[in-house]
Amino acid sequence: MPTVKLKGLNIRKNRVGKWYVSLRATGVQLGSAPDRRALDALMASPAFLAEYSRASKSGVRLSYATGSLGALIAWYKTKTRYTSLADRTKADYAKAEKFLDGSLDYAVSAIEKADVVELRDQAANEHNDKFSDHVLAFMSAVFSEACERGEMKDNPVLGVRRLYKANAGANRRWSDPEWRAALAAAPAHLRAVLSIAKHCGLRGQDIAVLTWDNYRDDVEMEKVLAFIPRKNGDRVGEITIGVPAALRSLLDAMKAGDGIVQPAGNSPICRNSLGKKYPSENAMRKAWQDFKASESFKSALPNSGDLTLHGLRVTFSSELREQGFTDREVADMLGDLSEGMGKRYSRGAEMRKTSVRVFKRRAE
Repeated sequence: MPTVKLKGLNIRKNRVGKWYVSLRATGVQLGSAPDRRALDALMASPAFLAEYSRASKSGVRLSYATGSLGALIAWYKTKTRYTSLADRTKADYAKAEKFLDGSLDYAVSAIEKADVVELRDQAANEHNDKFSDHVLAFMSAVFSEACERGEMKDNPVLGVRRLYKANAGANRRWSDPEWRAALAAAPAHLRAVLSIAKHCGLRGQDIAVLTWDNYRDDVEMEKVLAFIPRKNGDRVGEITIGVPAALRSLLDAMKAGDGIVQPAGNSPICRNSLGKKYPSENAMRKAWQDFKASESFKSALPNSGDLTLHGLRVTFSSELREQGFTDREVADMLGDLSEGMGKRYSRGAEMRKTSVRVFKRRAE
């Protein structure tokens, strides 16, 4: 018997194999059966269709029971750990939450590692391996917060293997000819974005929110970008990166404005084609993708369609390693964490020393 196609149903199986169906919008249970075939037969009956129609018109707002996965997720989304996430991460988590819709009324206390593995495999089969990793990351973040605050004893995601294997060629290093050609062909509103990524190694999420207050005079390095990275910022603190001459020339010209009025300190450094602040990192990346799809890019770089913004961060770190800087020094410049992060309160001072050494050697 074919499965009945009705909109807005939450169909799920419990741990002992019994099947249930409820209305997603309200959480009202509409029926149950010992197996899926029997449930399909139930959903095809006139009595079920009548109950479905009545329940669909009730308009009751969904509320998850205390102790359910849905209630725990709603609780997690009120915490700073979630509200401080980058927009891109929140978007990934929203997709993961939508995928988990059929499991949101499960009791958290009953969720075991085997259940997580089953959800991982389902996500991979219905979408792809990378999406399954997003689902695991979301669940782990929720459970980790719950464990830290005493709402759960253990995080069942820990130890579950990730399926996605990144392409070794993804986010590859840009060659010097590629960099020069891309910068020459890029529209004016993207030159600062590309140059900051290339010369200072910033992540896209940090570039999108930089303001002129982050571009400062410095006694030892002349000009610096000083900012708290959105990723790991609570543990890394403010990092300071010396601005090399090529980037300084571009930023100084932009900072001069029209020669009469300079941009305000809290105004964004990078702006879109309309001269407005990028509303999000994704909007900035969309501008980059539009440039890559343009005839000017294809003409200047016909064989470089795999270039990425993050590849400029890879280029920055690769050049530092070639100049003889240690992995620890490169990590400091990138604002990355490492095994030495136990000394968190001295991190800012140590990073400053690294930044000065890097700036002076690069200037040579």
